[in-house]
Amino acid sequence: MRVQVCGELRLDGDSTSVAERDLPGHLGRRLLAYLVLDRRRPSGKDEIATALWGDDVPDAWEASLHALVSRVRTAVARADPRAVIRRNGGGYSLELPDGTFVDRERAWEAIHHVRAMQRRGETSGAWAEAVIAREIAARGFLPGETGEWVEAERRLLRGIEVQALEAIAEAELAQGRADEAERVARSLIATDALRESGYRLLMRSLAAAGNNAAAADVMSECRAALATIGARPSAETDRAFRQVIGSG
Repeated sequence: MRVQVCGELRLDGDSTSVAERDLPGHLGRRLLAYLVLDRRRPSGKDEIATALWGDDVPDAWEASLHALVSRVRTAVARADPRAVIRRNGGGYSLELPDGTFVDRERAWEAIHHVRAMQRRGETSGAWAEAVIAREIAARGFLPGETGEWVEAERRLLRGIEVQALEAIAEAELAQGRADEAERVARSLIATDALRESGYRLLMRSLAAAGNNAAAADVMSECRAALATIGARPSAETDRAFRQVIGSG
């Protein structure tokens, strides 16, 4: 079974798929996403109600939650009868078949693999895992929805995405692909204009392509971006800039 919570929510069984349109509205989507992410433990009813309605929990929320769980349970079972939402004490928990692929968990796993592979000098493997992590994380999470737990998940995915972009750019540089490294570094800056690593990687990429003069413009971009929050480039970024200029 495959479960996708990044981007469009989707469950794929051996012969049947369940898409967002098959769920009971946006609350069904929120409920299923929450149970997938929290599936290692039972979630209390009060906790689920807050995840669904935030500060606007309706008066008859327990009956509404029970009906919603029942409908989502039916949808999940269509994808794979072994996937079950169980009543667990004062709450609910989602049980998925052994070996189920969950995209968000794969992204988290991939970014940890990247770090280990980088330490071992396995450039190609780190690149491949970083590409997987970036592709999943870049899909986003529950577009159009709000809430503290939704925003927390988006921040986590954003962190995975920028770490993956850093790793991809490093691998491209290590393998002599300066043009690709430049493209990825620019994507990193576009994703997080306040993350200095993007500017450092872009300067290094331009220098590797023989375009040292452009590093001065990159450093100016970095200073301007950081000035918007009253900050200045770090000593590490200044050092990278001096190294690039000095190699010209």
